[in-house]
Amino acid sequence: MTRFVPPVAVALALLCTTPTEAQETLPPHDALRAPLHPLTSRDLARLEPLMALGVAGIVEHDMPPLLPAIHYAVRIDAPAETVAEIVATPEGFPELLPAVNEVRIEERRGNSVAYHWQWQTSVFSLGGRAMLTNYAPPAAQRERGWRVVVERTEGDLGHGREVWRIRPTDDGGTVLALSTRMDLADANYVTRQMPSSGRSLSRSITMTTALAMMLRVQAEAERRAGRPPRVLDPELRRPAIDVRPLEPMLLHADIVLIEAAGEQFRQSAVITRYPRREAQVRSVMGDPVAFSEALIQGSTATVTGQPAPRTVAFDWRYDMPLVGASGSMVMREREDRVLELDATEGSMRGGRWRFETSRLPSGATAVLGWAHFDVAEGNFVLRAICDADPTFHVGLGASTEIMMARAVRIRIDRIPEAEDHVPTWRVPEAPATPETATASTPPTRGRPPVLLRSAILRRTTPLRARLRRSRGRTR
Repeated sequence: MTRFVPPVAVALALLCTTPTEAQETLPPHDALRAPLHPLTSRDLARLEPLMALGVAGIVEHDMPPLLPAIHYAVRIDAPAETVAEIVATPEGFPELLPAVNEVRIEERRGNSVAYHWQWQTSVFSLGGRAMLTNYAPPAAQRERGWRVVVERTEGDLGHGREVWRIRPTDDGGTVLALSTRMDLADANYVTRQMPSSGRSLSRSITMTTALAMMLRVQAEAERRAGRPPRVLDPELRRPAIDVRPLEPMLLHADIVLIEAAGEQFRQSAVITRYPRREAQVRSVMGDPVAFSEALIQGSTATVTGQPAPRTVAFDWRYDMPLVGASGSMVMREREDRVLELDATEGSMRGGRWRFETSRLPSGATAVLGWAHFDVAEGNFVLRAICDADPTFHVGLGASTEIMMARAVRIRIDRIPEAEDHVPTWRVPEAPATPETATASTPPTRGRPPVLLRSAILRRTTPLRARLRRSRGRTR
Protein backbone atom coordinates (compact mmCIF):
# COMPACT_ATOMS: atom_id res chain seq x y z
CA MET A 1 0.00 0.00 0.00
CA THR A 2 1.26 3.48 -0.80
CA ARG A 3 0.81 6.64 1.16
CA PHE A 4 0.72 10.16 -0.19
CA VAL A 5 1.43 13.14 2.03
CA PRO A 6 -0.86 16.05 1.03
CA PRO A 7 1.79 18.83 1.21
CA VAL A 8 3.60 17.28 -1.75
CA ALA A 9 0.74 17.75 -4.18
CA VAL A 10 -0.22 21.09 -2.63
CA ALA A 11 3.30 22.37 -3.17
CA LEU A 12 3.26 21.21 -6.77
CA ALA A 13 -0.14 22.82 -7.24
CA LEU A 14 1.39 26.13 -6.17
CA LEU A 15 3.59 25.91 -9.25
CA CYS A 16 0.84 25.15 -11.72
CA THR A 17 -2.37 26.79 -10.51
CA THR A 18 -3.93 28.97 -13.18
CA PRO A 19 -6.27 31.95 -12.72
CA THR A 20 -9.85 31.10 -11.83
CA GLU A 21 -11.15 32.39 -15.14
CA ALA A 22 -9.11 29.75 -16.95
CA GLN A 23 -10.15 26.84 -14.76
CA GLU A 24 -13.04 24.54 -15.50
CA THR A 25 -14.07 21.06 -14.59
CA LEU A 26 -14.15 19.04 -17.80
CA PRO A 27 -15.76 15.68 -18.47
CA PRO A 28 -13.45 12.75 -17.81
CA HIS A 29 -11.60 10.98 -20.59
CA ASP A 30 -9.43 7.91 -20.72
CA ALA A 31 -5.79 8.98 -21.00
CA LEU A 32 -4.86 5.35 -21.69
CA ARG A 33 -7.02 5.14 -24.82
CA ALA A 34 -7.07 8.74 -26.06
CA PRO A 35 -5.24 9.43 -29.35
CA LEU A 36 -1.55 10.17 -28.83
CA HIS A 37 0.10 11.33 -32.03
CA PRO A 38 3.92 11.19 -31.94
CA LEU A 39 6.27 13.78 -33.41
CA THR A 40 6.49 13.48 -37.19
CA SER A 41 9.62 13.67 -39.30
CA ARG A 42 8.63 17.23 -40.22
CA ASP A 43 8.26 18.12 -36.53
CA LEU A 44 11.71 16.72 -35.77
CA ALA A 45 13.21 18.64 -38.69
CA ARG A 46 11.77 21.90 -37.36
CA LEU A 47 13.07 21.09 -33.87
CA GLU A 48 16.56 20.22 -35.12
CA PRO A 49 18.09 23.64 -34.21
CA LEU A 50 16.75 23.22 -30.67
CA MET A 51 18.00 19.64 -30.35
CA ALA A 52 21.47 20.93 -31.22
CA LEU A 53 21.30 22.86 -27.92
CA GLY A 54 19.47 20.47 -25.60
CA VAL A 55 16.11 18.75 -25.11
CA ALA A 56 13.37 20.15 -27.36
CA GLY A 57 9.76 19.87 -26.28
CA ILE A 58 6.21 20.60 -27.39
CA VAL A 59 3.44 21.22 -24.85
CA GLU A 60 0.11 21.11 -26.65
CA HIS A 61 -2.61 23.66 -26.01
CA ASP A 62 -5.77 22.43 -24.32
CA MET A 63 -8.07 20.39 -26.55
CA PRO A 64 -11.05 19.65 -24.28
CA PRO A 65 -11.93 17.12 -23.16
CA LEU A 66 -8.46 15.70 -23.90
CA LEU A 67 -5.57 16.63 -21.68
CA PRO A 68 -2.71 18.25 -23.62
CA ALA A 69 -0.03 15.84 -24.76
CA ILE A 70 3.65 16.53 -24.07
CA HIS A 71 6.44 15.65 -26.48
CA TYR A 72 10.22 15.68 -25.99
CA ALA A 73 13.07 14.96 -28.41
CA VAL A 74 16.83 14.81 -27.80
CA ARG A 75 19.98 13.73 -29.61
CA ILE A 76 22.09 11.08 -27.88
CA ASP A 77 25.70 10.34 -28.76
CA ALA A 78 25.30 6.58 -28.41
CA PRO A 79 24.01 3.65 -30.54
CA ALA A 80 20.25 3.19 -30.78
CA GLU A 81 20.56 -0.37 -29.44
CA THR A 82 22.04 0.97 -26.21
CA VAL A 83 19.28 3.54 -25.81
CA ALA A 84 16.55 0.96 -26.51
CA GLU A 85 17.97 -1.43 -23.94
CA ILE A 86 17.85 1.24 -21.23
CA VAL A 87 14.32 2.42 -22.04
CA ALA A 88 12.87 -1.10 -22.33
CA THR A 89 14.40 -2.62 -19.17
CA PRO A 90 12.23 -1.61 -16.19
CA GLU A 91 14.19 -3.74 -13.71
CA GLY A 92 17.09 -1.35 -14.32
CA PHE A 93 15.10 1.76 -13.38
CA PRO A 94 16.19 1.80 -9.70
CA GLU A 95 19.80 2.26 -10.82
CA LEU A 96 18.83 4.73 -13.53
CA LEU A 97 16.36 6.89 -11.56
CA PRO A 98 17.36 7.87 -8.00
CA ALA A 99 13.72 8.44 -6.99
CA VAL A 100 12.69 4.86 -7.89
CA ASN A 101 13.87 2.54 -5.16
CA GLU A 102 12.04 -0.64 -6.27
CA VAL A 103 10.65 -2.25 -9.43
CA ARG A 104 8.97 -5.62 -9.05
CA ILE A 105 8.31 -7.63 -12.22
CA GLU A 106 4.83 -9.16 -12.01
CA GLU A 107 4.48 -10.88 -15.40
CA ARG A 108 6.28 -11.36 -18.72
CA ARG A 109 4.46 -12.28 -21.90
CA GLY A 110 6.11 -12.09 -25.31
CA ASN A 111 7.53 -8.61 -25.79
CA SER A 112 5.55 -7.19 -22.85
CA VAL A 113 6.35 -6.94 -19.15
CA ALA A 114 4.07 -5.86 -16.29
CA TYR A 115 5.71 -4.30 -13.27
CA HIS A 116 5.07 -2.41 -10.03
CA TRP A 117 7.20 0.64 -9.16
CA GLN A 118 7.81 2.31 -5.81
CA TRP A 119 9.26 5.64 -4.69
CA GLN A 120 10.33 6.08 -1.09
CA THR A 121 11.74 9.30 0.38
CA SER A 122 11.90 10.82 3.83
CA VAL A 123 8.75 12.83 3.09
CA PHE A 124 6.50 10.65 0.95
CA SER A 125 5.99 7.30 -0.71
CA LEU A 126 4.46 6.75 -4.15
CA GLY A 127 3.70 3.64 -6.15
CA GLY A 128 1.89 2.30 -9.18
CA ARG A 129 1.63 -0.33 -11.91
CA ALA A 130 2.58 -0.24 -15.58
CA MET A 131 2.83 -2.43 -18.67
CA LEU A 132 5.80 -2.00 -21.04
CA THR A 133 5.78 -3.34 -24.61
CA ASN A 134 8.91 -3.25 -26.76
CA TYR A 135 8.47 -3.21 -30.56
CA ALA A 136 11.95 -3.87 -31.93
CA PRO A 137 12.70 -3.60 -35.68
CA PRO A 138 13.67 -6.64 -37.76
CA ALA A 139 17.42 -7.22 -37.71
CA ALA A 140 17.71 -6.30 -41.39
CA GLN A 141 15.68 -3.09 -40.95
CA ARG A 142 17.43 -1.39 -38.06
CA GLU A 143 16.82 2.03 -39.61
CA ARG A 144 13.11 1.73 -38.77
CA GLY A 145 13.98 2.16 -35.12
CA TRP A 146 12.38 0.96 -31.90
CA ARG A 147 9.02 1.82 -30.39
CA VAL A 148 8.45 1.29 -26.67
CA VAL A 149 4.95 1.80 -25.25
CA VAL A 150 4.40 2.21 -21.50
CA GLU A 151 0.82 2.03 -20.23
CA ARG A 152 0.52 3.31 -16.66
CA THR A 153 -2.64 1.61 -15.50
CA GLU A 154 -2.85 2.86 -11.91
CA GLY A 155 -0.87 4.65 -9.24
CA ASP A 156 -0.21 7.83 -7.31
CA LEU A 157 1.00 9.62 -10.46
CA GLY A 158 -2.15 8.87 -12.41
CA HIS A 159 -2.80 6.80 -15.50
CA GLY A 160 -1.92 7.29 -19.14
CA ARG A 161 0.57 6.35 -21.85
CA GLU A 162 4.13 6.99 -22.94
CA VAL A 163 5.33 6.24 -26.47
CA TRP A 164 9.11 6.18 -26.92
CA ARG A 165 10.63 6.22 -30.41
CA ILE A 166 14.31 5.42 -30.80
CA ARG A 167 15.77 6.17 -34.24
CA PRO A 168 19.39 5.60 -35.30
CA THR A 169 21.13 8.47 -37.10
CA ASP A 170 23.68 8.32 -39.92
CA ASP A 171 26.52 9.41 -37.61
CA GLY A 172 26.02 6.45 -35.25
CA GLY A 173 23.96 8.37 -32.71
CA THR A 174 20.29 8.33 -31.78
CA VAL A 175 17.27 10.59 -31.78
CA LEU A 176 15.10 9.74 -28.78
CA ALA A 177 11.52 11.07 -28.90
CA LEU A 178 8.82 10.74 -26.25
CA SER A 179 5.09 11.47 -26.47
CA THR A 180 3.00 11.20 -23.32
CA ARG A 181 -0.33 12.08 -21.76
CA MET A 182 -1.02 11.45 -18.08
CA ASP A 183 -4.17 12.11 -16.05
CA LEU A 184 -3.74 12.74 -12.33
CA ALA A 185 -7.39 13.67 -11.66
CA ASP A 186 -8.10 10.56 -9.58
CA ALA A 187 -4.52 9.68 -8.69
CA ASN A 188 -4.62 10.55 -4.98
CA TYR A 189 -6.60 12.32 -2.28
CA VAL A 190 -5.22 15.80 -2.95
CA THR A 191 -5.81 15.83 -6.72
CA ARG A 192 -9.37 14.62 -6.16
CA GLN A 193 -9.96 17.71 -4.01
CA MET A 194 -8.59 20.04 -6.71
CA PRO A 195 -10.60 19.25 -9.88
CA SER A 196 -10.24 22.77 -11.30
CA SER A 197 -6.43 22.57 -11.15
CA GLY A 198 -6.19 18.99 -12.39
CA ARG A 199 -5.17 19.83 -15.95
CA SER A 200 -2.33 22.17 -15.04
CA LEU A 201 -1.20 19.82 -12.25
CA SER A 202 -1.14 16.86 -14.66
CA ARG A 203 0.84 18.92 -17.16
CA SER A 204 3.47 20.08 -14.68
CA ILE A 205 4.09 16.69 -13.08
CA THR A 206 4.14 14.92 -16.46
CA MET A 207 6.63 17.47 -17.82
CA THR A 208 8.85 16.94 -14.79
CA THR A 209 8.90 13.15 -14.61
CA ALA A 210 9.19 12.65 -18.39
CA LEU A 211 12.07 15.10 -18.67
CA ALA A 212 13.88 13.43 -15.77
CA MET A 213 13.69 10.10 -17.61
CA MET A 214 14.95 11.68 -20.87
CA LEU A 215 17.98 13.24 -19.18
CA ARG A 216 18.84 10.05 -17.28
CA VAL A 217 18.60 7.90 -20.42
CA GLN A 218 20.79 10.32 -22.36
CA ALA A 219 23.47 10.41 -19.65
CA GLU A 220 23.49 6.63 -19.09
CA ALA A 221 23.57 5.74 -22.80
CA GLU A 222 26.49 8.09 -23.43
CA ARG A 223 28.31 6.72 -20.37
CA ARG A 224 27.94 3.16 -21.68
CA ALA A 225 29.20 4.33 -25.08
CA GLY A 226 32.35 5.69 -23.43
CA ARG A 227 31.53 9.35 -24.03
CA PRO A 228 32.83 11.96 -21.57
CA PRO A 229 30.18 13.71 -19.43
CA ARG A 230 28.70 16.80 -21.03
CA VAL A 231 29.85 20.14 -19.59
CA LEU A 232 27.53 23.15 -19.74
CA ASP A 233 28.30 26.84 -19.78
CA PRO A 234 26.52 28.25 -16.68
CA GLU A 235 25.91 31.71 -18.18
CA LEU A 236 22.30 32.71 -18.79
CA ARG A 237 21.97 33.88 -22.39
CA ARG A 238 19.48 34.01 -25.23
CA PRO A 239 19.28 30.67 -27.10
CA ALA A 240 20.66 30.95 -30.63
CA ILE A 241 17.41 30.05 -32.41
CA ASP A 242 15.11 31.69 -34.96
CA VAL A 243 11.51 31.51 -33.77
CA ARG A 244 9.90 32.39 -37.13
CA PRO A 245 10.12 28.93 -38.77
CA LEU A 246 8.42 27.49 -35.68
CA GLU A 247 5.13 29.37 -36.15
CA PRO A 248 3.24 26.40 -37.70
CA MET A 249 3.92 24.41 -34.53
CA LEU A 250 3.12 27.38 -32.27
CA LEU A 251 -0.44 27.45 -33.62
CA HIS A 252 -1.33 24.45 -31.44
CA ALA A 253 1.43 24.23 -28.83
CA ASP A 254 4.10 26.01 -26.83
CA ILE A 255 7.70 25.00 -27.50
CA VAL A 256 10.29 24.41 -24.79
CA LEU A 257 14.07 24.08 -24.88
CA ILE A 258 15.89 22.65 -21.89
CA GLU A 259 19.65 23.09 -21.82
CA ALA A 260 20.65 20.43 -19.32
CA ALA A 261 22.82 17.34 -19.06
CA GLY A 262 22.12 14.74 -16.40
CA GLU A 263 21.84 16.69 -13.15
CA GLN A 264 23.41 19.83 -14.63
CA PHE A 265 20.98 22.59 -15.49
CA ARG A 266 21.92 25.71 -17.41
CA GLN A 267 18.57 27.21 -18.43
CA SER A 268 15.15 26.50 -19.88
CA ALA A 269 13.37 28.46 -22.58
CA VAL A 270 9.76 28.69 -23.75
CA ILE A 271 8.49 30.02 -27.09
CA THR A 272 4.84 30.96 -27.29
CA ARG A 273 2.59 32.73 -29.80
CA TYR A 274 -0.03 35.38 -29.05
CA PRO A 275 -2.44 36.40 -31.86
CA ARG A 276 -2.20 40.06 -30.82
CA ARG A 277 -0.10 43.11 -31.64
CA GLU A 278 3.37 43.23 -30.15
CA ALA A 279 2.67 46.52 -28.34
CA GLN A 280 -0.37 44.98 -26.66
CA VAL A 281 1.60 41.95 -25.49
CA ARG A 282 4.39 44.13 -24.10
CA SER A 283 1.89 46.36 -22.28
CA VAL A 284 0.87 43.36 -20.15
CA MET A 285 4.32 41.85 -19.70
CA GLY A 286 5.76 45.24 -18.70
CA ASP A 287 3.31 45.67 -15.80
CA PRO A 288 4.77 43.78 -12.81
CA VAL A 289 1.52 43.90 -10.83
CA ALA A 290 -0.70 42.54 -13.61
CA PHE A 291 1.92 39.98 -14.60
CA SER A 292 2.49 38.70 -11.05
CA GLU A 293 -1.16 38.58 -10.06
CA ALA A 294 -2.00 36.63 -13.22
CA LEU A 295 0.36 33.80 -12.34
CA ILE A 296 -1.32 32.37 -9.24
CA GLN A 297 -4.92 32.84 -8.18
CA GLY A 298 -4.94 34.72 -4.88
CA SER A 299 -1.48 36.25 -5.17
CA THR A 300 -0.88 39.97 -4.70
CA ALA A 301 1.86 42.33 -5.82
CA THR A 302 2.81 45.83 -4.65
CA VAL A 303 5.22 48.21 -6.35
CA THR A 304 7.82 49.45 -3.85
CA GLY A 305 9.95 51.79 -5.92
CA GLN A 306 11.74 52.73 -9.10
CA PRO A 307 15.45 52.30 -8.26
CA ALA A 308 16.64 53.27 -11.74
CA PRO A 309 15.26 54.38 -15.11
CA ARG A 310 13.26 51.66 -16.90
CA THR A 311 13.29 49.65 -13.64
CA VAL A 312 10.53 48.77 -11.15
CA ALA A 313 10.89 46.99 -7.80
CA PHE A 314 7.93 45.16 -6.29
CA ASP A 315 6.93 42.68 -3.58
CA TRP A 316 4.67 39.71 -4.17
CA ARG A 317 2.85 37.43 -1.75
CA TYR A 318 0.79 34.24 -1.83
CA ASP A 319 -0.95 33.22 1.41
CA MET A 320 -1.73 29.53 1.77
CA PRO A 321 -1.17 27.08 4.66
CA LEU A 322 2.05 25.05 4.41
CA VAL A 323 3.16 26.55 1.12
CA GLY A 324 2.56 30.27 1.52
CA ALA A 325 5.27 32.22 -0.25
CA SER A 326 6.49 35.77 -0.70
CA GLY A 327 9.43 37.71 -2.02
CA SER A 328 10.81 40.72 -3.83
CA MET A 329 11.55 41.16 -7.53
CA VAL A 330 12.95 43.75 -9.90
CA MET A 331 11.71 44.22 -13.47
CA ARG A 332 13.67 46.25 -15.99
CA GLU A 333 13.60 46.89 -19.72
CA ARG A 334 17.01 46.81 -21.41
CA GLU A 335 18.07 49.02 -24.29
CA ASP A 336 17.56 46.06 -26.66
CA ARG A 337 13.91 45.81 -25.42
CA VAL A 338 14.51 42.56 -23.54
CA LEU A 339 12.50 42.46 -20.30
CA GLU A 340 14.46 41.22 -17.27
CA LEU A 341 12.82 39.83 -14.14
CA ASP A 342 15.08 39.00 -11.18
CA ALA A 343 13.98 37.57 -7.83
CA THR A 344 16.08 39.35 -5.20
CA GLU A 345 14.53 38.05 -1.98
CA GLY A 346 12.12 35.41 -0.73
CA SER A 347 10.89 32.07 -2.01
CA MET A 348 12.16 32.53 -5.58
CA ARG A 349 15.43 34.23 -4.65
CA GLY A 350 18.07 33.83 -7.32
CA GLY A 351 15.56 33.19 -10.12
CA ARG A 352 16.27 35.03 -13.35
CA TRP A 353 13.84 35.36 -16.27
CA ARG A 354 14.33 37.11 -19.61
CA PHE A 355 11.65 37.85 -22.24
CA GLU A 356 12.00 38.95 -25.86
CA THR A 357 9.09 39.79 -28.17
CA SER A 358 9.08 39.70 -31.98
CA ARG A 359 6.65 39.81 -34.87
CA LEU A 360 5.87 36.52 -36.63
CA PRO A 361 5.18 36.20 -40.39
CA SER A 362 1.41 36.07 -39.72
CA GLY A 363 1.49 39.34 -37.77
CA ALA A 364 1.08 37.59 -34.41
CA THR A 365 3.58 38.11 -31.59
CA ALA A 366 6.13 35.56 -30.46
CA VAL A 367 7.56 35.66 -26.95
CA LEU A 368 10.83 33.88 -26.28
CA GLY A 369 11.53 33.53 -22.57
CA TRP A 370 14.64 31.99 -21.07
CA ALA A 371 15.36 31.50 -17.40
CA HIS A 372 17.26 29.81 -14.62
CA PHE A 373 15.15 29.10 -11.56
CA ASP A 374 15.66 26.52 -8.81
CA VAL A 375 12.25 25.54 -7.46
CA ALA A 376 13.89 23.84 -4.46
CA GLU A 377 14.33 27.31 -2.99
CA GLY A 378 10.55 27.54 -2.69
CA ASN A 379 9.94 25.49 0.47
CA PHE A 380 11.02 22.35 2.28
CA VAL A 381 8.54 20.09 0.48
CA LEU A 382 9.78 21.05 -2.98
CA ARG A 383 13.33 20.67 -1.69
CA ALA A 384 12.54 17.11 -0.59
CA ILE A 385 11.03 16.30 -4.00
CA CYS A 386 14.12 17.59 -5.81
CA ASP A 387 16.43 15.79 -3.38
CA ALA A 388 14.77 12.52 -4.46
CA ASP A 389 16.07 13.17 -7.99
CA PRO A 390 18.05 16.34 -8.81
CA THR A 391 16.78 16.27 -12.41
CA PHE A 392 13.34 17.24 -11.03
CA HIS A 393 14.78 20.75 -10.62
CA VAL A 394 14.91 21.00 -14.40
CA GLY A 395 11.37 19.91 -15.23
CA LEU A 396 9.72 21.90 -12.46
CA GLY A 397 11.60 25.00 -13.57
CA ALA A 398 10.44 24.52 -17.17
CA SER A 399 6.85 23.97 -16.05
CA THR A 400 6.84 27.34 -14.25
CA GLU A 401 7.81 29.00 -17.53
CA ILE A 402 4.89 27.33 -19.30
CA MET A 403 2.68 28.60 -16.47
CA MET A 404 3.97 32.15 -17.01
CA ALA A 405 3.39 32.00 -20.77
CA ARG A 406 -0.20 30.80 -20.34
CA ALA A 407 -0.91 33.33 -17.59
CA VAL A 408 0.07 36.12 -19.97
CA ARG A 409 -2.21 34.64 -22.65
CA ILE A 410 -5.15 34.62 -20.25
CA ARG A 411 -4.47 38.22 -19.25
CA ILE A 412 -4.17 39.39 -22.85
CA ASP A 413 -7.41 37.64 -23.84
CA ARG A 414 -9.28 39.93 -21.42
CA ILE A 415 -8.17 43.07 -23.28
CA PRO A 416 -10.10 44.29 -26.36
CA GLU A 417 -7.98 43.97 -29.47
CA ALA A 418 -8.00 47.72 -30.16
CA GLU A 419 -6.61 48.63 -26.72
CA ASP A 420 -3.48 48.18 -24.66
CA HIS A 421 -3.28 47.34 -20.99
CA VAL A 422 -2.89 50.41 -18.76
CA PRO A 423 -1.48 49.86 -15.26
CA THR A 424 -3.33 51.33 -12.28
CA TRP A 425 -0.44 51.33 -9.81
CA ARG A 426 1.91 54.19 -8.96
CA VAL A 427 5.42 54.15 -7.50
CA PRO A 428 5.30 55.36 -3.86
CA GLU A 429 6.48 58.94 -3.68
CA ALA A 430 9.51 59.77 -1.55
CA PRO A 431 8.98 62.07 1.49
CA ALA A 432 9.07 65.71 0.47
CA THR A 433 12.24 67.72 1.12
CA PRO A 434 12.77 71.50 0.91
CA GLU A 435 14.32 70.97 -2.51
CA THR A 436 11.43 68.91 -3.87
CA ALA A 437 8.47 70.42 -2.04
CA THR A 438 8.03 73.21 -4.59
CA ALA A 439 8.86 71.11 -7.61
CA SER A 440 6.02 70.30 -9.93
CA THR A 441 5.06 66.66 -10.29
CA PRO A 442 4.26 65.52 -13.83
CA PRO A 443 1.13 63.37 -14.08
CA THR A 444 3.08 60.32 -15.31
CA ARG A 445 5.71 60.43 -12.57
CA GLY A 446 6.89 57.03 -11.44
CA ARG A 447 5.94 55.00 -14.52
CA PRO A 448 8.78 53.21 -16.26
CA PRO A 449 9.19 53.94 -20.00
CA VAL A 450 7.64 50.68 -21.17
CA LEU A 451 4.48 51.55 -19.24
CA LEU A 452 4.49 55.15 -20.44
CA ARG A 453 4.50 53.87 -23.99
CA SER A 454 1.55 51.63 -23.13
CA ALA A 455 -0.48 54.61 -21.93
CA ILE A 456 0.40 56.63 -25.02
CA LEU A 457 -0.52 53.77 -27.30
CA ARG A 458 -3.91 53.47 -25.66
CA ARG A 459 -4.65 57.09 -26.50
CA THR A 460 -4.17 56.17 -30.15
CA THR A 461 -7.28 54.01 -30.06
CA PRO A 462 -9.23 54.56 -33.30
CA LEU A 463 -11.78 57.38 -33.09
CA ARG A 464 -14.67 55.02 -33.87
CA ALA A 465 -13.79 52.77 -30.89
CA ARG A 466 -13.52 55.79 -28.55
CA LEU A 467 -16.92 57.08 -29.68
CA ARG A 468 -18.51 53.68 -29.00
CA ARG A 469 -17.14 53.70 -25.44
CA SER A 470 -18.27 57.31 -24.94
CA ARG A 471 -21.86 56.50 -26.00
CA GLY A 472 -21.88 53.51 -23.65
CA ARG A 473 -20.97 55.70 -20.67
CA THR A 474 -23.71 58.27 -21.38
CA ARG A 475 -26.56 55.79 -21.65
